Amino acid sequence: MKDFPKPPDRPQLALPSKSGLIFLLEEREAALKLQTEQLAEMERELEELKYQLEAKGNELESRTRALTEGEQLLKTQKLLHQKQVSRLMEQNDLVALRTELEKREDDFRQKETFLTQTQQRLNEQLSAREQELSKREAWVSAEHENATANHTRRLQAIVFTDVVSYSALMQVDESLTIRKVHADLQRMQAEGKAQGGMLINTMGDGLVMIFPSAISAVRFSLGMQNTFNRAGEADGLQHRFGIHIADVARLPDGGIAGDGVNIASRLESNAPIGGICVSEIVYFIVKGKLALPPSSIEQIALKNIIEPVAVYKYTPEAIRAMPDYAGSTPPQMAEEERTTPPFAFGAAAGAGATAGQPA
Repeated sequence: MKDFPKPPDRPQLALPSKSGLIFLLEEREAALKLQTEQLAEMERELEELKYQLEAKGNELESRTRALTEGEQLLKTQKLLHQKQVSRLMEQNDLVALRTELEKREDDFRQKETFLTQTQQRLNEQLSAREQELSKREAWVSAEHENATANHTRRLQAIVFTDVVSYSALMQVDESLTIRKVHADLQRMQAEGKAQGGMLINTMGDGLVMIFPSAISAVRFSLGMQNTFNRAGEADGLQHRFGIHIADVARLPDGGIAGDGVNIASRLESNAPIGGICVSEIVYFIVKGKLALPPSSIEQIALKNIIEPVAVYKYTPEAIRAMPDYAGSTPPQMAEEERTTPPFAFGAAAGAGATAGQPA
């Protein structure tokens, strides 16, 4: 049998002595004590660090609360600022609105003042017109009574003329208006005489003429209105014409009187601006001899005239569409065109140009 190898010799351990063990134990105890003291010191430092951290945490919390409060305060101030800005904008809008309202109020006052002044001028013009018509009627009535007693009556075509807005034009430029009216009256007198008419009276801004024929009266009126309307486009005057045929009385002073004169005067005041207004009897006399389509036909009640009167109105446009009769008819007319023998032209006719004016 095989022999196993012999194990090597183990080293012999040297065991410390008792005193050495005590020394080692004392050293270890001293080291443990030192470690314990170090651990205690570290524990104290950790505790101090803990207190410091807690203090810093509290400080951070305080700062966080302060920041939160500051942020909330900033938000509040921002909202307040926005409200103030909005309020200022509203105030600016209110100021602008107030300024606009004050401006509109001033414009309204100016317009109201203008309308008041315009209404006052119109009332004054209407009052002056009514006074003038009343004077005409009083004059005609008085002269009619005198003429009736003298039995000097004839059937004549009567033409009344008038300037549109004469009172207003006189207020704007009196001297210029007077010159224009005088020139137009001179032209009407010359043209009327050329058409066989007789001047009875001039009344400031208009005149009264009589014609022995309704046709000659209409021709005269159409020709003059065509002339005046063309001149009116170049800052000339505008006129109204009224034409009627009636039995009128020739007065010793050259004037005429009768209800027909009142009707002719009222027809003129109802004529369109720049146009002509004729009575029904005039229309039926001339419609077969002149192209005279009316602009409108109305049945109107004239002041101080009992029966309503049918009137035929002609606007400037309608007159412009007709032939121009200015200067087209010689003084000697055909016998069938004559309404009646005219009044005697003589001393009385010369007086008629200035006499017989209403007071």
